[in-house]
Amino acid sequence: MSKRIRKRFENTKLSNKMLLIYLIFASIFLLISIVALQVSLKIYDGKLYEKSMLELDFFTQKVNDNLEDVKDLCYSIALDTQIQESLSKMASLSVLSSEYSYEKYGFRILLMNELNSSAIIKNLIYTDEKRTKFKVGLDCGTIADNEYNSILEQFHEARGGYVVKNPTEEYPYLLTGCDILEVKNVSLNYLGSFLFTCDVAGVIDKHINSLQATHAALFVYSEDGMIYQGAEQTPKLPSLEENDGCKIIKYQGQKYFMCYLKSSTTGWMYVNIFPYSEIYGQTMVVRDFMLVGFFAIFILSSWAMKRVSYIVTKPLERLSKSMRIVETGDFQGANGVLKVENRQDEVGLLTQEFQFMLEKINELIKENYEKQILLKDTKYKMLQAQINPHFLYNTLNAINWMVKAGRNEEAGKMIIELGELLRASFAQNPYATIEEELNVLKSYITIQQFRYQSRADFVIETEGNVDVYIVPRMILQPLVENSINYAVDNSLEKCQIVIRIIEEDESILIVVKDNGPGIKPEDLEKIRNFTIKPKGNGIGLKNIRERLSITYEYSSFEIESQLEKGTSVQIRVSKKEGMMQNV
Repeated sequence: MSKRIRKRFENTKLSNKMLLIYLIFASIFLLISIVALQVSLKIYDGKLYEKSMLELDFFTQKVNDNLEDVKDLCYSIALDTQIQESLSKMASLSVLSSEYSYEKYGFRILLMNELNSSAIIKNLIYTDEKRTKFKVGLDCGTIADNEYNSILEQFHEARGGYVVKNPTEEYPYLLTGCDILEVKNVSLNYLGSFLFTCDVAGVIDKHINSLQATHAALFVYSEDGMIYQGAEQTPKLPSLEENDGCKIIKYQGQKYFMCYLKSSTTGWMYVNIFPYSEIYGQTMVVRDFMLVGFFAIFILSSWAMKRVSYIVTKPLERLSKSMRIVETGDFQGANGVLKVENRQDEVGLLTQEFQFMLEKINELIKENYEKQILLKDTKYKMLQAQINPHFLYNTLNAINWMVKAGRNEEAGKMIIELGELLRASFAQNPYATIEEELNVLKSYITIQQFRYQSRADFVIETEGNVDVYIVPRMILQPLVENSINYAVDNSLEKCQIVIRIIEEDESILIVVKDNGPGIKPEDLEKIRNFTIKPKGNGIGLKNIRERLSITYEYSSFEIESQLEKGTSVQIRVSKKEGMMQNV
């Protein structure tokens, strides 16, 4: 099954391969983006939960602070020296005496001054040991006698301790207070009781704006009943046994978000509910918008990729077709297949260089054979060694497979290096500086490295100021190609090819050495005598030796090889400087 799919993929057009690969990667990216979006929204939801709980906790603390102020005020009044003295004096006077009435009036004034400092306390009821009572402050309704007596009993049991009675449906106010014990001389005589009536609902209304969610409904209740109700209809509220949390509920036919918190101070449960859409509505809109945006970008980029793949592969298809025609020897027909490319990218430059190559080949064919025999033979063999159509076709084929495999950067680099080889091959000047030769060699090595991958390792070393000297063009590349043919191709292990160029006192030393399997003695002798046909279609060592002899008065050309140790070619020529003229 996998072989059939692979075969089908291999036979698919290059443009479709590029589009398919893009769609696979784009789909993976789209899936990752959607998952990341969902994770981000989940984190965002968690932050909203946390924020809601923090708001409710902050609100609860504000209410508890107000209740704590009532407690502090209660103790402050009960222990106030002036109030204690006033109560002690009243206890020693007759209720019907004018002194008692005067002292009672002053006592009321003191209580009024104390109550003015609190916004939550509505009134204060004082009861003495004879159950005589009077009220200071606003009228908040009547407390049932049995309820009132029950609270006083709790005060007496607390012996001066602070007592709290939660609001109920019958009396919706918070009742707090304590007995007043005489602290003078630490007698702790009973001086009466203070009962505070506190408007908790008013305090909640005062601070409810700190809950930022609009259209929210707040519910506060205790074991004695509802303390504050922010809506007419009451949803199903959490049990007082729970502490805090969040949940989604159905309320009044809609989806609501509920967060609740139990006060550790009062034991009251605070519940805040608000519409689900209010907290999640914008999030859902953003999510839907981003999903639509992702799919729109996916579709548009797929269409754009299809157009790009067509633009990239169409010239390569024409070039490949022209290569096949060139292999038949019809250079004129091959040139007719190619369109005039004005593009300046790698494919356009390659097409232009190939067209230029075909034109140059046609010109060379038309030239006088006898008059240009040596130059034509040399250039033709150089062209065969470096850029003959078969080599160029194989290189383009490799580029084609790199594009199929998604290795576009490597394919682009290979095209550039092939263009450099093409450009160097068309130079009419038979000489080049060593630097130019090294650049051509590096381009050739780059292409070969894509072919052999980890089977071959190339090392270039130079010593001295060798860049200013000239040598016959295309002498390094054939030597390296020769090492590849005899060393890399015949070696089962990784082979290293070292190219050294050394400036000596009177000469330039060029060494190309490999650690391949070496050459048999009988074959080595034939190579030294130039009686063996070189592998491939390239320039042979004899051609290099003859051009060195023509160029220099003195030159040496030595070949050494040992089985299992490798082969070394050494060229030593005299220094020669000169200006280069390129076509």
